[in-house]
Amino acid sequence: MGRFVWIPAGIAVFAGLGYAAAGNVERIVANLPLAATDDATFVPPKPDDRVRLPYSRGGGDTFVAIATAAPFGGAGSTDPQPTISLDDDASSVSELARLAAAGDRAAETIDVAELAVDDEAVVTATKLFDSDAPRWASRHFVENPLVGGVFRGDGLPSSASALLEEAGAARYVLLGEIHDNPDHHRLQADIVADLAHAGKTPSVVFEMVPERFSTALESFRDAGDGDLEELARQLEWTERGWPNFSIYRPIFEAVVENDLTMAAGNLDEAMVGAISKGGLEALSAVDVERLSLNGSLPETQSAELADAIRDAHCGLMPDAAIEPMSVVQRARDGALADALIGAARESGSAVLIAGSGHVRKDRAVPAIIAAREPDSKSVSVQMVEVSGSAGSQADYGLVQDAPAPYDFTIFTPRADVTDHCAELRERMGRAAD
Repeated sequence: MGRFVWIPAGIAVFAGLGYAAAGNVERIVANLPLAATDDATFVPPKPDDRVRLPYSRGGGDTFVAIATAAPFGGAGSTDPQPTISLDDDASSVSELARLAAAGDRAAETIDVAELAVDDEAVVTATKLFDSDAPRWASRHFVENPLVGGVFRGDGLPSSASALLEEAGAARYVLLGEIHDNPDHHRLQADIVADLAHAGKTPSVVFEMVPERFSTALESFRDAGDGDLEELARQLEWTERGWPNFSIYRPIFEAVVENDLTMAAGNLDEAMVGAISKGGLEALSAVDVERLSLNGSLPETQSAELADAIRDAHCGLMPDAAIEPMSVVQRARDGALADALIGAARESGSAVLIAGSGHVRKDRAVPAIIAAREPDSKSVSVQMVEVSGSAGSQADYGLVQDAPAPYDFTIFTPRADVTDHCAELRERMGRAAD
């Protein structure tokens, strides 16, 4: 017979919303038996409006291990996903910048739905130029016509150049990701590099780096040797369970190559634990103010956040866990907003690298910034994996009647199609028998 098991909120949401679907609920509750509590018309973007994405340098000698591992305080995955061979000559240039200026060079676009998916090779997503087709590291549903498209929150087609123009005029740029998708990190790296090439000097704030590692980031910059492997070691990246550092490396390379600063954004594990156990009473008045917890979310937003937490954890969390987990999620949003504001005071602007749930304009980091700095411009970007070979932007919540809470959406192929929730429920059912 199954039994409900309390999963501490500080552990369960340490990675942020949206990561559980990539396989992390299985890692959170690996040994705990729980009782279980895609047609609108689509007009493809023009060739110059698509995102072209060569991946990394080194040709056939360069590989990235795409690991799905949960940052819940445990060790990283010992069984990484298959490595993928990457294209060369992408780290030294900003692909989005080249795309934004490439309209007059755009050649004919082929029908991406006709492209075959070769499981043994890197897949060509779309052909922007006769001699230089983009490649994606993620390979699932690469034939979907949405892939590479840039859209506004209301579903209207936009472009990389429009995104870059608005980002360049903003004090805060928030880049939402799915943590284990390497294409999302390449796009983030390109946007960071584009901002630098345009004359901005943003500080890059990482959700993946808790506040206790601020000194490590400062020491890395002072050393000036650009040793990213050593930085990863200092940040305890693998030990804390984030996906393989190699897929995040392009962002760090963009920081180093453009002489930008970095800042830690997340709460330390000890504070997360304290909030999950004691709620707001566990915090000082100063921390409550700093984390923007001195008020309640509107009822509708509070309910939506609770539902998002349930969905992100496969519906397996006991109801009693949802409220403290919501408080932890809000605290982490507050910490990220505070880190961005502090970083921008020093550098003039800041970029956030975080899960897409943190960059929602309605209730997450952009909303907190808007309340604290109403005159500051923010641009929020979500990167979305397509869920099949067909569909339209409306299938992903990009509609004019009720726009999505993001300024821009970029569609990419999917990195992993495993239904981890189904696997977990099956295993939990066997354990309950």
